[in-house]
Amino acid sequence: MDCAFCAEFAGVEGEGRIIAEDAGWVLLPTLGCFIPGYCLFMPLDHIDAAADLPQTELRRVESIVETMRQRIESAFGLAILAEHGSRDCQLGAGCCAHCHLHLIPVPDPEAVTRAYLATGGNGTALRELADLPAAADGPYLYLSPRPGKHLFWPAGSRFPRQYVRRVCARLHGLSDRYDWRDHPFGHNQRLTADILRRNWEQRAA
Repeated sequence: MDCAFCAEFAGVEGEGRIIAEDAGWVLLPTLGCFIPGYCLFMPLDHIDAAADLPQTELRRVESIVETMRQRIESAFGLAILAEHGSRDCQLGAGCCAHCHLHLIPVPDPEAVTRAYLATGGNGTALRELADLPAAADGPYLYLSPRPGKHLFWPAGSRFPRQYVRRVCARLHGLSDRYDWRDHPFGHNQRLTADILRRNWEQRAA
């Protein structure tokens, strides 16, 4: 398998990081978990980007991911939701072509918005996540600093790879440790999974 995520989900690689699953989408702690609570929300089936899904599916995904955001925030504080969407083999600011939404606890979500605006200009305000398919005709960046606020930028050449990781790592004083390849933060991955799994178990009890 060429996709590392597909291989992991098929049990070919990895030890199974999945914290929770809902309707074919999973929550798992990310490689390069520079802050506890940093997770990815992604489909088990391979799609390149959220913008490749129909609007009806994206409305369902938005409802589910907002529940995931609430769970993360209850344990780790305010969290932003972001995607580097790849399209037609163009990665843009992303590192792989398997859709994954970043959920990252940050001390100030609006500071993330300000960084995006400084780099990419005003961007476009969307009404909902389901507006992505109509907005995106190439690689893009999506940011939701809080529930109900949705912002979109074409990737262009202004946004470097791992952009949201660069911004959020800087807010945590870890500017030189944003790259997941060099800094996996395995202890934070395990802590995140342990805390959130207990959270799910307690709510199910």
